[in-house]
Amino acid sequence: VNLIGEGELTKALFAKVEIHFIDLYNRNPTSTSDEVRVREAWLRFGRRADGLKLPEGTTFYLQAGKSPRFAKQLTRRLESYGLWGTAVNRFEEIGVEAGGSLGKHVYWRAAMANGNPLFMRDPNSLAGDNGTPDRTNLDRLDDSPYNSGFPILYDAQANDARLNGKAQGGGGLGLRFASEDGRRGIDLLGWVFHRKLAASVPIEGTIYGGDLDMVDDVPPGTTGWIDGDEKTEAGVNLEARWERFSLFGQYVRQEIAGLVRSGYEVEASYRIPTNGLFAVGDQPWVNWVQPAVRVSRIDNDFTGPAGMLAPSFAWDWAKIDFGVRVGIVRNVDLTVEYARHDMRTKAAVLHPDELLVTLRAGF
Repeated sequence: VNLIGEGELTKALFAKVEIHFIDLYNRNPTSTSDEVRVREAWLRFGRRADGLKLPEGTTFYLQAGKSPRFAKQLTRRLESYGLWGTAVNRFEEIGVEAGGSLGKHVYWRAAMANGNPLFMRDPNSLAGDNGTPDRTNLDRLDDSPYNSGFPILYDAQANDARLNGKAQGGGGLGLRFASEDGRRGIDLLGWVFHRKLAASVPIEGTIYGGDLDMVDDVPPGTTGWIDGDEKTEAGVNLEARWERFSLFGQYVRQEIAGLVRSGYEVEASYRIPTNGLFAVGDQPWVNWVQPAVRVSRIDNDFTGPAGMLAPSFAWDWAKIDFGVRVGIVRNVDLTVEYARHDMRTKAAVLHPDELLVTLRAGF
């Protein structure tokens, strides 16, 4: 259950707060993380043109609080996330963001935040349990509500940790062309974020620490595995729309303490209006159908040493999500989707595929 409040407090002052209750899709570890969490809480001075909306000439805004990174895909056509949608930009950060436009077509972004801790989770809908009391006690292993899954490295939720001043800086420059009604357009954004990793970050509900603890937990005598404490991710986003067709693409290159991985994510969808296939009373039902497909891939330019925390950190991975979202009635939709995984281990290709059905209702 999500409680969301947003509005325009004055002509140039906007605010939003979003609180999630239970939220198994985003809890990590799934069984022991907080059941109530503030996902967003921010104030914005000035107007920001999002998506494919054109700004009104040259503008400036300043935003403070807990909010999504400006490089995040804000509208997903499937309920699931791709590999890079999971690994980078998934969760909101606590900090300050500034930005604006130079005329109608060029815009810029700058941000300073308390960077989210590096941790691990399965890319499917549930993160899994890693380092929870049930998973670390062999006598209670059969009582564990969730298994560990096949985790990848990702940026966890902001209020899971205190990073002791390890601030993160980021910036972006974009180019946008769109029709006045926003039904046709294209947006290209280049971005980069950088920070220093902390030696260890406490993560609620698990014995494992975040940041460098994720990658330096290797057997004694292992050398050449990591190098330094720098973390940098840079990428390019492409967003396009032509009437009912929507496209989002992203290329990312990330370096974590000398470990480099890169890849892409592309999502395409087409919204088909049905104008109500039938009626119940005076309410039309099934008003639109939106099939969608997403392809994402992570390639690792490193090999994990024997005895590392999770061998799946170093596996090359491809994921295809395909499904359909159906608008049943106003503010109620059903999404049915299937995830096809290709995880390339040293010995084989594994397929921890997933069928996911999500019913959403808004009031």
